[in-house]
Amino acid sequence: MKGLANLKIKTLKSTETCPIHHIPLEYLKGMKPFCVECQREETEREKKQQVEDFKIESVRSVLTKLSLVDDASEYNHTFKNFDAPEGTREVQIKKQTRMIAYRYLKDRDDEFNTIMYGTPGQGKTHLAMAMLNAVNDNAKQPQKCLFVNTVSLIQAIKDSWDDPTARWTEKYAIKLLKGVDLLVLDDLGSESAMNVGDKTASQFVQDILYKVTNRQHRIITTTNLTLDQLQRVYNAKLVSRLRAGSRNSAIDFTGITDKRY
Repeated sequence: MKGLANLKIKTLKSTETCPIHHIPLEYLKGMKPFCVECQREETEREKKQQVEDFKIESVRSVLTKLSLVDDASEYNHTFKNFDAPEGTREVQIKKQTRMIAYRYLKDRDDEFNTIMYGTPGQGKTHLAMAMLNAVNDNAKQPQKCLFVNTVSLIQAIKDSWDDPTARWTEKYAIKLLKGVDLLVLDDLGSESAMNVGDKTASQFVQDILYKVTNRQHRIITTTNLTLDQLQRVYNAKLVSRLRAGSRNSAIDFTGITDKRY
């Protein structure tokens, strides 16, 4: 019967009355009587729900459609499939990151950053993506979540210099990273470590990150550098912005078993 009221079909009047709209029900031979107004309202509700579902999906799809990841399999990283054997430090860190994710999830206006640091292979990228997936999938008010590998970001911007059709121009990247509700900057510092003979981040990299952190105040950063090394590689003001509000959300992964073996 849904949508029947919008079709130009001649119906018959029933002796029954709609208890809501107090108008005669209508019917077709062999079919149950219906209220034209009830049908119209149901159709409008369905249209509104379709629009709302589309908006929600548009927001949630930002993570998989616009992120820059090293490997597409990283999208599958969740808290559930993070290896944390009973009695290990991984259990504590998993619990801590889940609590932080919940803070981001329950209040999109709660502005604070998270920094996860330690040597390579300790699960920082896995848990950062797990946090994004938790927020992306469960926030009642959908949040735009974005995961960006720093090395891939800088390379994509540099590639755009010789390609006028490229999406990842500097202007596009900065606007996108500033405009999401929750951002992961993954593997910060690796883009500088690749500079031969100079471990300090270039002014170009520093400028991009500074413009992003100037407006983006919900950043989860993963890095293989210690906090002291971050201070040596990046401008002090930039590091201060990356660490803003992270007093209770700075996580040291030192001592965790390498997850890549």
